[in-house]
Amino acid sequence: MLFLMLIVLPGGSWIWLNKGYNRSKAALAEMQNYGHLPDFQLIGLNGQPVDSSVVHDQMTLAVFLKSQDPKTAARLQSLSLLHRQFDARNDFKILIHFTDDPNLSEIQKQSQLLDEEQIYLVKGSTNAIQQLIKNTYRFPNLDQPRTPGSTLDFKDNNTTMEDYPFYVLIDEEGIIRNYYHADRPEDVERMVEHIALTLPRDIEGDPRLRRNKEL
Repeated sequence: MLFLMLIVLPGGSWIWLNKGYNRSKAALAEMQNYGHLPDFQLIGLNGQPVDSSVVHDQMTLAVFLKSQDPKTAARLQSLSLLHRQFDARNDFKILIHFTDDPNLSEIQKQSQLLDEEQIYLVKGSTNAIQQLIKNTYRFPNLDQPRTPGSTLDFKDNNTTMEDYPFYVLIDEEGIIRNYYHADRPEDVERMVEHIALTLPRDIEGDPRLRRNKEL
């Protein structure tokens, strides 16, 4: 029993911790510098302008959705679950871009994404959002093999949103750090892991990282 307590259990704990450390290290190695997010101005709820100041000093997930796409409802449901997971954070935002000039208030109610402090809904014409992606975010080639430390290539200018739904993770300094395919569970799982690893962890000890949840 003494051998078990002094040798086997500590050894097993070290192996478990080392595996966790290596997994975290590998995940963080996938975070690259894909350029700085430039200033932008879009239309938000009730026609109010939304500009790049909303994501300053915040980790931000940028999302691009076609309001008429049948898959949009499922993606919004997934984003609602993501919001619940990080709802208490004061340093994480979700910026959802819609094409086709939809009624954002109606989408907000239907999706129950009602937290206007953490979730920003913006819209534009299909052409305007397409150009925003091409000029700012670019279309990543998410079909290529991905290994820690590797960087993504990008699609040509003929790629469209219909071809390639994806999410973009932007850090608090406004640097694009990674891309994720919106419809691949393994990509979405990796995205959640990257967010959790990158955000400061001591949420209970630092009131600056906490906020009151909406009722």
